[in-house]
Amino acid sequence: MANDTSRTARRSTVLLASALSAGLLVATLTGGSAAAAGAAPAASGELVANGSFEKSLTGWRTNSRTTQSLWRSPAVSAKGTASAKLSRTGSSTGNVVLNDKPNTVISVPTSGRYRATVSVRSAGQSMSGQLRVREVAGASVTAHKTSVSLKGTAWKTVTLDFAAAKGASLDVNVIMWKLKPGATFYVDAVSLVRTDAPTSTPTPGPTPDPTPDPTPDPTPTGGRLTNDCAYSLRGLPECGVLFGAAVGSNTDPASFESQLGGNLGVRRTYWGASNSNSSVRVAADDVANRRVPWLSYKLPYSWAEMADGKGDAWAVDLIRQLDEVDGPVWVAFHHEPENDGDIRQWVSMQRHLAPLVHRNSDNVAMTMVVTGWHQLYGESQYSLDNIWPGDGLVDLIGFDIYNQYGVVKDGKTNTKGTDLADSYYPQISAFAKKHGVEWGLGETGFTDKAAQDDPQWLQRTYQQTKAWGGSAIAYFNTPLNSIGSWVITTPSKTDLFADVLKASPTLR
Repeated sequence: MANDTSRTARRSTVLLASALSAGLLVATLTGGSAAAAGAAPAASGELVANGSFEKSLTGWRTNSRTTQSLWRSPAVSAKGTASAKLSRTGSSTGNVVLNDKPNTVISVPTSGRYRATVSVRSAGQSMSGQLRVREVAGASVTAHKTSVSLKGTAWKTVTLDFAAAKGASLDVNVIMWKLKPGATFYVDAVSLVRTDAPTSTPTPGPTPDPTPDPTPDPTPTGGRLTNDCAYSLRGLPECGVLFGAAVGSNTDPASFESQLGGNLGVRRTYWGASNSNSSVRVAADDVANRRVPWLSYKLPYSWAEMADGKGDAWAVDLIRQLDEVDGPVWVAFHHEPENDGDIRQWVSMQRHLAPLVHRNSDNVAMTMVVTGWHQLYGESQYSLDNIWPGDGLVDLIGFDIYNQYGVVKDGKTNTKGTDLADSYYPQISAFAKKHGVEWGLGETGFTDKAAQDDPQWLQRTYQQTKAWGGSAIAYFNTPLNSIGSWVITTPSKTDLFADVLKASPTLR
């Protein structure tokens, strides 16, 4: 189950031409009939539970309740008496996705070959899109896909042959790209079958496949930022640093943005375990306003209980709701865990939840957020190596590091300040490169005194973050749980923040 976009939302880069020339993908487009010409007989039965839509839409959904509509149409069909009717609603141009719910194949029994087929037609508008099957194995996602162009009202049948590995789940999507409001298309005769006979026991030794598998997209493109840098489906930029803030008590940042003269690139919010629905609404609003939402959640159970699976239903429900947001979302579970319990249990919890995030979405990034100080200067139990749950599980690690200049503690005022490029970034950058993970500042701030005595600190920190390979900075613009005057209230401090924001990218 996954979302998809264009440059303004989420869209995988289509490599159809090169795949065809290399003989990696078999794609057949035919008109009228739902049966592919020359189709090989299936070695197993139909896997799609409700591909004809004859009686209901059970097992299907769109990726957005607010911008995409899904209806059963008894008046139009390629085969039988009904089809699924999908339209772009609202006032903006964007993708429309028919998505299976749950995934058509939960677990491939043995590695083998499959054939997906679908019939599609437009209501008269010209449009283009894809039949796509996402092969999800842990944190790895391979998109098998073929394109289709529609013109007029004739039915076209799309066929896609691919190989899938044992244990993977198969997620069937039909996508139309960049539809204008009111644009409509129909889907019928959705099919997925196994085209070789799966064996009940593994064969001794690997058997070469006569046709090479499609080349996976290791980092599918979700779109482009306003600086023209691409970002992944999960919102991780290839270049540039997103810049934004937490505002008040999850306060709508529109007023703050009005003062700044621009949109935040990333917005940090904080949620209890019972606030999932509210957090999803806020995430959707953030994406609609070109912000990447970065959501931190408290948990419904202890770290140990979450690691043992007691909270799986809660986590899966949350991630599937966030999967319906029409853009990238970042999540963190129990940020700043230092001194809150047995850190080993926290690591186990992260290790357990990360695959749930990746299996149940393609737009949600798994992040971990820690203080930074404990990892580099605290007890060894909190070191980066000791808190790491394993490579390939975490998409981005965030650090909450502040400029301590002007902070009063135990009656003494800090006059040294914090230069992140000197004290933190070399170690963080080296760790991130070693483990293939993105990184950023989950929280940061400077006091009113720092803004007065060293007004270029924020701009300098942004440039340092960019130079050391960071992906995001979220400023802590709230008095909640603050030990310093981080809040941006003075005109001069507002101008300093606005100067950085103007030079930073956002979602398009």
